[in-house]
Amino acid sequence: MRIAIAVLLLFCSQAWALTLEEAILTALELRGDVSSACSDLVSALWEKRQARLWFLPGINADLSFTRDYDVLTIEVPGFGSIPTGPEYTSFAGITASVPLFVAQGPAGHGVASAAQDISKTRLRSVELDAAFDVVRAFYGVLLAEKMVSVSEEALSIAEEGFSIAQQRYDAGAISRFELLQSKVAWGNRKPEAIASRAELTNARARLVVALGLPDSTECSLSGSLDTPLAVQIPASLQDARLAMEANNPDLAGAVALRHMGRAQVGLARASFFPSVVFQTSYGFLARREDQGFTADDYERRLSATLAFSVPLFNGIKNIAAYRASWAKRRGSDAEAQMIEHGVSLSLVHAWNGLHEARERRNAMALTLREAQEAANIALASYEAGMITRLDMDQAFLALTASRTNHATALYHLRVAEGQVARAMGTMLDGLSRSGGSS
Repeated sequence: MRIAIAVLLLFCSQAWALTLEEAILTALELRGDVSSACSDLVSALWEKRQARLWFLPGINADLSFTRDYDVLTIEVPGFGSIPTGPEYTSFAGITASVPLFVAQGPAGHGVASAAQDISKTRLRSVELDAAFDVVRAFYGVLLAEKMVSVSEEALSIAEEGFSIAQQRYDAGAISRFELLQSKVAWGNRKPEAIASRAELTNARARLVVALGLPDSTECSLSGSLDTPLAVQIPASLQDARLAMEANNPDLAGAVALRHMGRAQVGLARASFFPSVVFQTSYGFLARREDQGFTADDYERRLSATLAFSVPLFNGIKNIAAYRASWAKRRGSDAEAQMIEHGVSLSLVHAWNGLHEARERRNAMALTLREAQEAANIALASYEAGMITRLDMDQAFLALTASRTNHATALYHLRVAEGQVARAMGTMLDGLSRSGGSS
Protein backbone atom coordinates (compact mmCIF):
# COMPACT_ATOMS: atom_id res chain seq x y z
CA MET A 1 0.00 0.00 0.00
CA ARG A 2 2.79 2.45 0.92
CA ILE A 3 4.71 1.62 -2.25
CA ALA A 4 1.55 2.24 -4.28
CA ILE A 5 1.21 5.68 -2.67
CA ALA A 6 4.81 6.50 -3.53
CA VAL A 7 4.36 5.41 -7.14
CA LEU A 8 1.19 7.51 -7.36
CA LEU A 9 3.06 10.53 -6.02
CA LEU A 10 5.82 10.04 -8.57
CA PHE A 11 3.27 9.78 -11.36
CA CYS A 12 1.49 12.88 -10.16
CA SER A 13 4.79 14.78 -9.92
CA GLN A 14 5.07 14.55 -13.68
CA ALA A 15 1.74 16.36 -14.00
CA TRP A 16 2.13 18.96 -11.26
CA ALA A 17 4.82 20.17 -8.89
CA LEU A 18 6.12 18.02 -6.05
CA THR A 19 5.93 19.50 -2.55
CA LEU A 20 8.55 18.98 0.12
CA GLU A 21 6.35 16.65 2.16
CA GLU A 22 5.59 14.54 -0.92
CA ALA A 23 9.29 14.42 -1.72
CA ILE A 24 10.13 13.18 1.78
CA LEU A 25 7.36 10.57 1.65
CA THR A 26 8.71 9.35 -1.68
CA ALA A 27 12.24 9.09 -0.27
CA LEU A 28 11.03 7.11 2.74
CA GLU A 29 9.37 4.63 0.41
CA LEU A 30 12.04 4.26 -2.27
CA ARG A 31 15.48 4.89 -0.74
CA GLY A 32 17.65 1.81 -0.37
CA ASP A 33 19.05 2.72 3.05
CA VAL A 34 15.53 3.06 4.47
CA SER A 35 14.47 -0.27 2.93
CA SER A 36 17.58 -1.94 4.35
CA ALA A 37 16.86 -0.58 7.84
CA CYS A 38 13.24 -1.78 7.56
CA SER A 39 14.42 -5.27 6.62
CA ASP A 40 16.82 -5.31 9.58
CA LEU A 41 13.95 -4.39 11.90
CA VAL A 42 11.72 -7.14 10.50
CA SER A 43 14.54 -9.63 10.96
CA ALA A 44 15.07 -8.46 14.54
CA LEU A 45 11.35 -8.83 15.27
CA TRP A 46 11.34 -12.45 14.09
CA GLU A 47 14.52 -13.21 16.02
CA LYS A 48 12.90 -11.83 19.16
CA ARG A 49 9.84 -14.01 18.60
CA GLN A 50 12.07 -17.01 18.15
CA ALA A 51 13.97 -16.24 21.35
CA ARG A 52 10.76 -15.60 23.29
CA LEU A 53 9.40 -19.09 22.47
CA TRP A 54 12.38 -20.97 23.93
CA PHE A 55 10.10 -22.88 26.34
CA LEU A 56 7.97 -24.52 23.62
CA PRO A 57 8.48 -28.27 23.10
CA GLY A 58 10.28 -29.68 20.14
CA ILE A 59 8.68 -32.64 18.37
CA ASN A 60 10.58 -34.77 15.89
CA ALA A 61 9.59 -37.77 13.79
CA ASP A 62 12.32 -40.42 13.84
CA LEU A 63 12.94 -43.24 11.40
CA SER A 64 16.17 -45.20 11.68
CA PHE A 65 17.75 -48.38 10.36
CA THR A 66 20.91 -49.67 12.05
CA ARG A 67 23.32 -52.48 11.25
CA ASP A 68 25.79 -53.51 13.91
CA TYR A 69 28.98 -54.93 12.38
CA ASP A 70 30.51 -55.87 15.72
CA VAL A 71 27.85 -57.95 17.41
CA LEU A 72 29.24 -59.69 20.46
CA THR A 73 29.17 -63.48 20.41
CA ILE A 74 29.75 -66.25 22.92
CA GLU A 75 31.24 -69.63 22.23
CA VAL A 76 29.06 -72.58 23.27
CA PRO A 77 30.69 -76.01 22.99
CA GLY A 78 28.89 -78.05 20.44
CA PHE A 79 26.93 -75.09 19.12
CA GLY A 80 29.67 -72.71 17.92
CA SER A 81 29.39 -68.92 18.13
CA ILE A 82 26.07 -67.53 19.27
CA PRO A 83 25.43 -63.73 18.89
CA THR A 84 24.29 -61.92 22.02
CA GLY A 85 22.24 -59.34 20.10
CA PRO A 86 20.59 -58.73 16.72
CA GLU A 87 22.62 -57.44 13.80
CA TYR A 88 19.84 -55.23 12.37
CA THR A 89 17.66 -52.76 14.30
CA SER A 90 14.84 -50.53 13.05
CA PHE A 91 12.97 -47.77 14.92
CA ALA A 92 10.08 -45.50 13.90
CA GLY A 93 8.45 -43.04 16.27
CA ILE A 94 8.01 -39.53 17.63
CA THR A 95 10.21 -37.79 20.18
CA ALA A 96 9.13 -34.72 22.17
CA SER A 97 11.52 -32.57 24.21
CA VAL A 98 10.29 -29.94 26.68
CA PRO A 99 12.81 -27.53 28.27
CA LEU A 100 11.71 -27.06 31.88
CA PHE A 101 14.57 -24.79 32.90
CA VAL A 102 17.20 -23.48 30.48
CA ALA A 103 18.90 -20.29 31.62
CA GLN A 104 20.07 -19.42 28.14
CA GLY A 105 16.47 -19.16 26.94
CA PRO A 106 15.44 -16.00 28.85
CA ALA A 107 18.95 -14.60 28.44
CA GLY A 108 18.76 -15.05 24.67
CA HIS A 109 15.39 -13.30 24.69
CA GLY A 110 17.03 -10.33 26.43
CA VAL A 111 19.70 -10.10 23.72
CA ALA A 112 17.08 -10.35 20.97
CA SER A 113 14.94 -7.67 22.63
CA ALA A 114 17.91 -5.28 22.81
CA ALA A 115 18.73 -6.03 19.18
CA GLN A 116 15.16 -5.14 18.21
CA ASP A 117 15.41 -1.82 20.05
CA ILE A 118 18.68 -1.04 18.27
CA SER A 119 17.14 -1.86 14.88
CA LYS A 120 14.10 0.28 15.64
CA THR A 121 16.16 3.32 16.61
CA ARG A 122 18.45 2.80 13.62
CA LEU A 123 15.45 2.81 11.28
CA ARG A 124 14.21 6.06 12.78
CA SER A 125 17.68 7.61 12.46
CA VAL A 126 17.96 6.52 8.83
CA GLU A 127 14.53 7.98 8.08
CA LEU A 128 15.50 11.30 9.68
CA ASP A 129 18.78 11.37 7.75
CA ALA A 130 16.92 10.62 4.52
CA ALA A 131 14.43 13.40 5.24
CA PHE A 132 17.24 15.87 5.93
CA ASP A 133 18.97 14.85 2.69
CA VAL A 134 15.74 15.59 0.82
CA VAL A 135 15.32 18.94 2.60
CA ARG A 136 18.84 19.99 1.69
CA ALA A 137 18.48 18.80 -1.91
CA PHE A 138 14.96 20.25 -2.28
CA TYR A 139 15.97 23.73 -1.18
CA GLY A 140 19.16 23.31 -3.18
CA VAL A 141 17.05 23.05 -6.33
CA LEU A 142 15.04 26.12 -5.30
CA LEU A 143 18.30 28.01 -4.70
CA ALA A 144 19.64 26.95 -8.10
CA GLU A 145 16.40 28.06 -9.76
CA LYS A 146 16.70 31.41 -8.02
CA MET A 147 20.32 31.75 -9.18
CA VAL A 148 19.23 31.06 -12.75
CA SER A 149 16.54 33.72 -12.45
CA VAL A 150 19.00 36.26 -10.99
CA SER A 151 21.71 35.59 -13.55
CA GLU A 152 19.32 35.70 -16.50
CA GLU A 153 17.75 38.91 -15.22
CA ALA A 154 21.22 40.43 -14.80
CA LEU A 155 22.09 39.29 -18.32
CA SER A 156 18.89 40.85 -19.65
CA ILE A 157 19.59 44.14 -17.87
CA ALA A 158 23.15 44.17 -19.20
CA GLU A 159 21.90 43.52 -22.72
CA GLU A 160 19.36 46.32 -22.41
CA GLY A 161 22.09 48.59 -21.09
CA PHE A 162 24.26 47.80 -24.08
CA SER A 163 21.33 48.57 -26.39
CA ILE A 164 20.90 52.00 -24.74
CA ALA A 165 24.64 52.61 -24.96
CA GLN A 166 24.62 51.72 -28.64
CA GLN A 167 21.84 54.23 -29.28
CA ARG A 168 23.70 56.93 -27.37
CA TYR A 169 26.92 56.11 -29.17
CA ASP A 170 25.15 56.34 -32.55
CA ALA A 171 23.82 59.75 -31.46
CA GLY A 172 27.34 60.83 -30.47
CA ALA A 173 26.44 61.20 -26.77
CA ILE A 174 29.10 58.78 -25.47
CA SER A 175 32.53 57.63 -26.55
CA ARG A 176 33.43 54.26 -28.01
CA PHE A 177 35.23 53.47 -24.75
CA GLU A 178 31.94 53.70 -22.87
CA LEU A 179 30.27 51.61 -25.55
CA LEU A 180 32.92 48.89 -25.14
CA GLN A 181 32.51 49.03 -21.37
CA SER A 182 28.81 48.36 -21.79
CA LYS A 183 29.43 45.47 -24.18
CA VAL A 184 32.05 43.93 -21.89
CA ALA A 185 29.64 44.20 -18.93
CA TRP A 186 27.06 42.33 -20.98
CA GLY A 187 29.55 39.64 -21.92
CA ASN A 188 30.66 39.19 -18.32
CA ARG A 189 27.13 38.21 -17.35
CA LYS A 190 27.01 35.28 -19.80
CA PRO A 191 29.34 32.87 -17.91
CA GLU A 192 27.30 33.40 -14.75
CA ALA A 193 24.11 32.47 -16.58
CA ILE A 194 25.73 29.38 -18.12
CA ALA A 195 27.13 28.26 -14.74
CA SER A 196 23.80 28.78 -12.96
CA ARG A 197 21.93 26.65 -15.53
CA ALA A 198 24.52 23.87 -15.16
CA GLU A 199 24.23 24.02 -11.37
CA LEU A 200 20.44 23.76 -11.66
CA THR A 201 20.82 20.55 -13.67
CA ASN A 202 23.17 19.14 -11.04
CA ALA A 203 20.87 20.19 -8.19
CA ARG A 204 17.91 18.43 -9.77
CA ALA A 205 19.99 15.28 -10.23
CA ARG A 206 21.01 15.38 -6.56
CA LEU A 207 17.38 15.71 -5.54
CA VAL A 208 16.10 12.72 -7.50
CA VAL A 209 18.96 10.61 -6.15
CA ALA A 210 18.04 11.74 -2.62
CA LEU A 211 14.51 10.55 -3.42
CA GLY A 212 15.88 7.10 -4.28
CA LEU A 213 15.43 7.49 -8.04
CA PRO A 214 17.84 7.41 -11.00
CA ASP A 215 19.50 10.77 -11.69
CA SER A 216 17.81 10.88 -15.11
CA THR A 217 14.34 11.22 -13.55
CA GLU A 218 12.66 14.58 -14.09
CA CYS A 219 10.29 16.29 -11.68
CA SER A 220 9.18 19.84 -10.95
CA LEU A 221 8.92 21.34 -7.49
CA SER A 222 6.38 23.40 -5.61
CA GLY A 223 7.92 25.60 -2.96
CA SER A 224 9.88 28.74 -2.20
CA LEU A 225 13.01 29.65 -0.30
CA ASP A 226 10.87 32.14 1.63
CA THR A 227 8.68 29.33 3.01
CA PRO A 228 10.08 28.04 6.32
CA LEU A 229 10.41 24.35 7.05
CA ALA A 230 7.19 22.96 8.50
CA VAL A 231 8.67 22.12 11.88
CA GLN A 232 8.16 23.69 15.27
CA ILE A 233 11.39 25.37 16.44
CA PRO A 234 11.52 25.95 20.23
CA ALA A 235 12.12 29.42 21.59
CA SER A 236 15.27 28.49 23.52
CA LEU A 237 18.12 26.02 23.42
CA GLN A 238 16.94 24.49 26.68
CA ASP A 239 13.52 23.73 25.18
CA ALA A 240 15.23 22.26 22.13
CA ARG A 241 17.34 20.06 24.39
CA LEU A 242 14.24 18.77 26.16
CA ALA A 243 12.68 17.95 22.79
CA MET A 244 15.90 16.18 21.77
CA GLU A 245 15.93 14.06 24.93
CA ALA A 246 12.33 13.02 24.27
CA ASN A 247 12.50 12.38 20.53
CA ASN A 248 16.04 11.84 19.22
CA PRO A 249 16.37 8.18 18.15
CA ASP A 250 20.16 8.25 18.50
CA LEU A 251 19.79 8.79 22.24
CA ALA A 252 17.33 5.91 22.41
CA GLY A 253 19.84 3.85 20.44
CA ALA A 254 22.51 4.65 23.04
CA VAL A 255 20.21 3.31 25.76
CA ALA A 256 19.59 0.18 23.68
CA LEU A 257 23.34 -0.28 23.29
CA ARG A 258 23.74 -0.32 27.06
CA HIS A 259 20.92 -2.85 27.34
CA MET A 260 22.61 -5.00 24.72
CA GLY A 261 25.86 -5.00 26.68
CA ARG A 262 24.12 -6.15 29.84
CA ALA A 263 22.09 -8.75 27.95
CA GLN A 264 25.23 -10.23 26.39
CA VAL A 265 26.79 -10.58 29.84
CA GLY A 266 23.62 -12.32 31.03
CA LEU A 267 23.71 -14.71 28.07
CA ALA A 268 27.34 -15.60 28.74
CA ARG A 269 26.59 -16.08 32.46
CA ALA A 270 23.71 -18.42 31.62
CA SER A 271 26.18 -20.99 30.25
CA PHE A 272 27.23 -21.74 33.85
CA PHE A 273 23.67 -22.59 35.01
CA PRO A 274 22.21 -26.13 34.97
CA SER A 275 19.36 -27.12 32.69
CA VAL A 276 16.36 -29.41 33.16
CA VAL A 277 14.77 -31.06 30.12
CA PHE A 278 11.90 -33.53 29.93
CA GLN A 279 11.92 -35.87 26.98
CA THR A 280 9.47 -38.56 25.92
CA SER A 281 9.53 -40.96 23.03
CA TYR A 282 6.81 -43.10 21.52
CA GLY A 283 7.56 -45.50 18.71
CA PHE A 284 8.08 -49.02 17.46
CA LEU A 285 11.30 -50.99 17.63
CA ALA A 286 12.27 -54.15 15.70
CA ARG A 287 15.37 -56.34 15.91
CA ARG A 288 16.38 -59.10 13.46
CA GLU A 289 19.32 -61.11 12.36
CA ASP A 290 18.59 -60.16 8.73
CA GLN A 291 16.98 -57.30 6.79
CA GLY A 292 13.60 -58.93 6.30
CA PHE A 293 11.60 -56.68 8.63
CA THR A 294 7.83 -57.19 8.74
CA ALA A 295 5.07 -55.44 10.67
CA ASP A 296 4.97 -58.30 13.19
CA ASP A 297 8.60 -57.63 14.15
CA TYR A 298 7.87 -54.17 15.63
CA GLU A 299 7.08 -53.72 19.30
CA ARG A 300 5.72 -50.59 20.95
CA ARG A 301 8.20 -48.54 22.96
CA LEU A 302 7.20 -45.67 25.26
CA SER A 303 9.82 -43.90 27.36
CA ALA A 304 10.07 -40.75 29.46
CA THR A 305 13.27 -39.09 30.58
CA LEU A 306 13.92 -36.23 32.97
CA ALA A 307 17.43 -34.94 32.34
CA PHE A 308 19.28 -32.66 34.74
CA SER A 309 22.48 -31.30 33.24
CA VAL A 310 25.13 -29.38 35.17
CA PRO A 311 28.05 -27.83 33.25
CA LEU A 312 31.11 -28.81 35.26
CA PHE A 313 33.94 -28.23 32.83
CA ASN A 314 33.93 -27.13 29.21
CA GLY A 315 37.53 -26.23 28.78
CA ILE A 316 37.85 -22.47 29.24
CA LYS A 317 35.33 -21.60 26.50
CA ASN A 318 32.59 -20.50 28.85
CA ILE A 319 34.96 -18.44 30.99
CA ALA A 320 36.47 -16.82 27.90
CA ALA A 321 33.00 -16.03 26.52
CA TYR A 322 32.01 -14.50 29.85
CA ARG A 323 35.11 -12.28 29.96
CA ALA A 324 34.55 -11.29 26.33
CA SER A 325 30.95 -10.28 27.10
CA TRP A 326 32.17 -7.96 29.84
CA ALA A 327 34.62 -6.36 27.43
CA LYS A 328 31.79 -5.89 24.91
CA ARG A 329 29.63 -4.34 27.62
CA ARG A 330 32.33 -1.80 28.47
CA GLY A 331 32.68 -1.05 24.77
CA SER A 332 28.93 -0.61 24.39
CA ASP A 333 28.81 1.76 27.35
CA ALA A 334 31.68 3.82 25.92
CA GLU A 335 30.05 3.93 22.47
CA ALA A 336 26.72 4.95 23.99
CA GLN A 337 28.41 7.76 25.88
CA MET A 338 30.09 9.02 22.70
CA ILE A 339 26.75 8.94 20.89
CA GLU A 340 25.11 10.98 23.63
CA HIS A 341 27.90 13.55 23.60
CA GLY A 342 27.80 13.73 19.82
CA VAL A 343 24.03 14.25 19.73
CA SER A 344 24.26 17.01 22.34
CA LEU A 345 27.05 18.72 20.41
CA SER A 346 25.13 18.45 17.14
CA LEU A 347 22.18 20.25 18.71
CA VAL A 348 24.41 23.07 19.97
CA HIS A 349 26.02 23.46 16.54
CA ALA A 350 22.65 23.35 14.80
CA TRP A 351 21.15 25.89 17.20
CA ASN A 352 24.05 28.31 16.77
CA GLY A 353 23.90 27.80 13.02
CA LEU A 354 20.19 28.62 13.04
CA HIS A 355 20.80 31.81 15.03
CA GLU A 356 23.55 32.83 12.59
CA ALA A 357 21.40 32.00 9.56
CA ARG A 358 18.52 34.11 10.86
CA GLU A 359 20.78 37.12 11.42
CA ARG A 360 22.36 36.69 8.00
CA ARG A 361 18.92 36.46 6.37
CA ASN A 362 17.80 39.67 8.07
CA ALA A 363 20.99 41.49 7.08
CA MET A 364 20.79 40.33 3.47
CA ALA A 365 17.12 41.31 3.23
CA LEU A 366 17.99 44.89 4.25
CA THR A 367 20.97 44.98 1.88
CA LEU A 368 18.80 43.71 -0.96
CA ARG A 369 16.25 46.48 -0.49
CA GLU A 370 19.02 49.09 -0.47
CA ALA A 371 20.72 47.58 -3.52
CA GLN A 372 17.42 47.56 -5.43
CA GLU A 373 16.84 51.21 -4.61
CA ALA A 374 20.42 52.08 -5.62
CA ALA A 375 20.02 50.22 -8.93
CA ASN A 376 16.78 52.06 -9.73
CA ILE A 377 18.47 55.41 -9.04
CA ALA A 378 21.51 54.43 -11.12
CA LEU A 379 19.37 53.42 -14.09
CA ALA A 380 17.42 56.68 -14.03
CA SER A 381 20.62 58.68 -13.60
CA TYR A 382 22.33 56.91 -16.49
CA GLU A 383 19.37 57.46 -18.81
CA ALA A 384 19.48 61.15 -17.86
CA GLY A 385 23.22 61.27 -18.55
CA MET A 386 24.15 62.07 -14.95
CA ILE A 387 26.44 59.07 -14.39
CA THR A 388 28.64 56.91 -16.56
CA ARG A 389 27.95 53.42 -17.77
CA LEU A 390 30.59 52.10 -15.37
CA ASP A 391 28.74 53.61 -12.42
CA MET A 392 25.49 51.97 -13.51
CA ASP A 393 27.19 48.60 -14.05
CA GLN A 394 28.62 48.72 -10.55
CA ALA A 395 25.17 49.42 -9.14
CA PHE A 396 23.63 46.47 -10.96
CA LEU A 397 26.57 44.25 -10.09
CA ALA A 398 25.93 45.07 -6.43
CA LEU A 399 22.24 44.26 -6.93
CA THR A 400 23.07 40.88 -8.46
CA ALA A 401 25.42 40.11 -5.56
CA SER A 402 22.74 41.14 -3.05
CA ARG A 403 20.15 38.89 -4.68
CA THR A 404 22.60 36.03 -4.72
CA ASN A 405 23.56 36.56 -1.09
CA HIS A 406 19.92 36.88 -0.03
CA ALA A 407 18.94 33.64 -1.78
CA THR A 408 21.95 31.86 -0.31
CA ALA A 409 21.06 33.17 3.15
CA LEU A 410 17.53 31.82 2.78
CA TYR A 411 18.88 28.45 1.70
CA HIS A 412 21.21 28.25 4.69
CA LEU A 413 18.32 29.23 6.97
CA ARG A 414 16.14 26.41 5.63
CA VAL A 415 19.00 23.93 6.01
CA ALA A 416 19.69 25.21 9.54
CA GLU A 417 16.04 24.64 10.44
CA GLY A 418 16.38 21.09 9.13
CA GLN A 419 19.54 20.52 11.17
CA VAL A 420 17.82 21.63 14.37
CA ALA A 421 14.82 19.42 13.60
CA ARG A 422 17.14 16.48 12.88
CA ALA A 423 19.03 17.01 16.14
CA MET A 424 15.75 17.14 18.08
CA GLY A 425 14.37 14.12 16.21
CA THR A 426 11.14 15.92 15.32
CA MET A 427 11.62 16.49 11.59
CA LEU A 428 9.16 13.86 10.42
CA ASP A 429 6.59 14.87 13.05
CA GLY A 430 6.83 18.52 12.09
CA LEU A 431 6.47 17.91 8.37
CA SER A 432 3.03 16.42 8.90
CA ARG A 433 1.81 19.83 10.08
CA SER A 434 1.47 23.02 8.13
CA GLY A 435 3.34 26.16 8.97
CA GLY A 436 6.47 26.63 11.01
CA SER A 437 8.71 29.28 12.51
CA SER A 438 11.64 31.05 10.97
